[in-house]
Amino acid sequence: MSNLSIKEFYNNIVLLLLLTLSFSKSIPNIVLAVALFAFIVMLYKKQTAFPKKQYYYPFGFLFFYLLTKSIFNSSIANEINLFSRFLLVLILPILFIPVPKNKIIVGFIVSIFMAVIVALVNTAVFYLKYKTLPFSNGEEVNKLLIIERPYLGFMCLIALILSLFIAKEYPKYKKTLFALSIFFTIFIFFIAARLSIITLLGVAIIYLLFYSGLSVLKKIGVVAVSFALILASLLSYKNLSNRFFVSDSIQTMKDYEPRVVIWSCASEIARSTEFNSIFGSKSINWIEKQYVQCYSDTIKNESKKAWFLNIKYNSHNQFIDFFLIGGFLGLGLFLFFLFSMLKYSVGNFYFFSIAVSLILFFLMENVLHRQLGCYSTAILFSIISKYKDEKN
Repeated sequence: MSNLSIKEFYNNIVLLLLLTLSFSKSIPNIVLAVALFAFIVMLYKKQTAFPKKQYYYPFGFLFFYLLTKSIFNSSIANEINLFSRFLLVLILPILFIPVPKNKIIVGFIVSIFMAVIVALVNTAVFYLKYKTLPFSNGEEVNKLLIIERPYLGFMCLIALILSLFIAKEYPKYKKTLFALSIFFTIFIFFIAARLSIITLLGVAIIYLLFYSGLSVLKKIGVVAVSFALILASLLSYKNLSNRFFVSDSIQTMKDYEPRVVIWSCASEIARSTEFNSIFGSKSINWIEKQYVQCYSDTIKNESKKAWFLNIKYNSHNQFIDFFLIGGFLGLGLFLFFLFSMLKYSVGNFYFFSIAVSLILFFLMENVLHRQLGCYSTAILFSIISKYKDEKN
């Protein structure tokens, strides 16, 4: 292969990885292996370089600390799957170095767009059969959406922000990209993805107040109209109102929101005499057993207890998770990684919004315990890192 054809082949491999991300767990890993081999070939032929810039390594400090701790505690055999997922956050930003930033962004947007189309087709078939939309709660939701609702909502939010960024980069396609961003916005509300809706509103308010250039009176008017539309949506769309507990009591929210119990149990685990606040727990398996024991001891409703013991819910908060796994040292290294992302994105509203959105997602989910979460985090870090390079 000529130098040019190798680079084109490599770019297409990365694009294929992005396109398959929403539809399969195994295919992206196969494509990743091919991309890794091609990257090594490019390194050997000096067509690319291994990163020497310090901002590619913040997550590495956390990874090697937790890996060393796991080896020292002889728990690595049971935790190898988790570390293999963490490794994605280290490898992907490096493999994306030769690929133009906008090609990564377009590949990500197209992948999410295809996932949304499949979800809409599945939903239409379901509605024609049952004459109802199942987006309040229930097992049907994730089957229809392919990707679990919190993750699809988050990825649609990111695709929305990136569509607006690309519209600014390529004015020729502005109308199409604006329409695409509206499409993603409507879909987020349609599937009642709570965290993504709240994050979207927060990002929109920040833009309106600090970046829009509108007069104070117009800003107040836009905010008032927006909240009126949201209130109307909550009152008129049952799936959305049920997800936000508009028509239910506080007790109902406590009964159906798993995090109320989960975070209470996390607090109990952190107070255990076997937990070291500096270095964390003995192992991830030990944390899982403590959660199960806490669910068994504290949940009085038998059906709810059975559900929790069957699912074995994790902390549903990446900050709590790293604190329990690695103590204040592990949490500090994770915060350093997030601070780096924020620092690199300062100066661009779109990338700063992406960093903030990811941090808010970490507050409600153990994102890095899932392969898709690790892929998404690595892709977003890669995009922000490339922006830093361009800014410099």
